[in-house]
Amino acid sequence: MKKLALSLICASAFASNFVGFGFYGSSVDTDSEFDLNKKNLYSYEIYANKFYNEGENNFVYDVRLGYSHYKTDYILKDIDFNGNFKAKLFSLQALAGYGITAGNDASVSFLGGLGYEKLKLTLDDEFMKIYNLAIKIEPNLAFDMKPKSMFLKAGVAARKQFENNFTMSGGVYFKYFTKKVDFTKRFSPEVDLSLGYTFANNIYAGVKFGYENTLIGNGGKAGFELGYKF
Repeated sequence: MKKLALSLICASAFASNFVGFGFYGSSVDTDSEFDLNKKNLYSYEIYANKFYNEGENNFVYDVRLGYSHYKTDYILKDIDFNGNFKAKLFSLQALAGYGITAGNDASVSFLGGLGYEKLKLTLDDEFMKIYNLAIKIEPNLAFDMKPKSMFLKAGVAARKQFENNFTMSGGVYFKYFTKKVDFTKRFSPEVDLSLGYTFANNIYAGVKFGYENTLIGNGGKAGFELGYKF
């Protein structure tokens, strides 16, 4: 019985499939004319992914559905005006590829795919009055309050599972928005690094750090993940 229990724990620790939920905070930077006083972005994510294990099918994937919200005070550069605005971002990505082993209990995934992001900006009434007046005088000042774009993404991810039930994983990617959107980097790298622990009931808990580029902006991120391995 002890050997059976140990084998079941090890099997869960070295499982290749993950489903879970993540909560992250980010520091946002943009190329806009706004001087942002508070740059905190909060994100929620549901994910499912698979890394390669010896003897399994080499097909691997990473699917993520996310929602981010962002509220900040701002100062318009070059003029004495301040206010606040809100941003809400919906995102979906689906990556797939080929996985191989890379040493003892480690695997590497070569991934590529596409995704979609949709942003909604809401500015305060005082700014909108000035904005509407300004674009009547100079239409070129107008920008999209509800931008959306598909994106292409490709990169390499790796995972190492340790005998003490700890798991380390990370990835390096390149992301390209198919549509040019104001204040957003169209092409940018993204990176992430996670470290977590798998309990005997297959529940995974960990922390995640990284850098991302979205329609809201780009910057570092950090947060917590809770998932299930099978």
